[in-house]
Amino acid sequence: MTNKKIRDTLFCKYVGTEQHLLAIANAIRGTHHRDASGIQINTLKGSFYSNLKNDISFILDTLIMMLIEHQTTLNPNMPLRLLSYVDELFRLYMEPEKRKIYSTELIQLPAPEFYVFYDGDDTSFERKTLRLSDAFKAPSHKLELIVHVYNLATGKNEDLKSICKPLREYSTFSNQYKLLRKQGLTIDEAVRDTIRYCIDKNVMKDYLQHNESEVIDMFGFEWDEKEEREALLEAGEARGEARGRINSARDLLTKGIVTLQALKSSGCYSQEELAAIAKPL
Repeated sequence: MTNKKIRDTLFCKYVGTEQHLLAIANAIRGTHHRDASGIQINTLKGSFYSNLKNDISFILDTLIMMLIEHQTTLNPNMPLRLLSYVDELFRLYMEPEKRKIYSTELIQLPAPEFYVFYDGDDTSFERKTLRLSDAFKAPSHKLELIVHVYNLATGKNEDLKSICKPLREYSTFSNQYKLLRKQGLTIDEAVRDTIRYCIDKNVMKDYLQHNESEVIDMFGFEWDEKEEREALLEAGEARGEARGRINSARDLLTKGIVTLQALKSSGCYSQEELAAIAKPL
């Protein structure tokens, strides 16, 4: 797994609690909600019927549905991806009363909002707006989906970070780790030094003290992109087949490149997939 995917996992694990999501919602929307019980997390995890997985989504006080993605590479197709996510989320939202869609009664839905937190190396921007209509071959505003992109690099969106502790702390961890890697430290050295740095500065302190080994395992799951591509191709996962995904991980496990604990800590495999990976051939 590349470092990009590792930081996705850490971001989702750290900010994906009700209290932290409430803080993010308040900071972005300029609100002052205090009760985290109004947060209903509905992140897509994939299922037998749908393989859709998003980073974070939740409903706020039954009124607003916020979809949040973390990215280390800018992707102009995020509006299209988020369109598929919100379609699936609305389908699941309607599932208990699906027959009402054919009635004459107006169905009340939580209003969707779409956000991306960018954590890559591009510091040329602070905020961007992506629109679904930008992808249309002919000009049209009959269907629109707007995505707000926030750059988490050092010196960017400091106003937002100043009022949102979870984003400020995550960006401190990530930016310190990236700095140490650029200085030539190994993955293991960089993540361990970053953990010590953050604990000393009371950044993500409780989380890191209680989950230090998991975070280290998570980053220990990283291998270089060339090795990853070769493993994926060898396992037949070039087109994303589920069997190839399992075979790829099993092959890396057999060769000692990763451990089962590291696979588990990565958060990228379901319990069923982990059982299949661990099963002897």
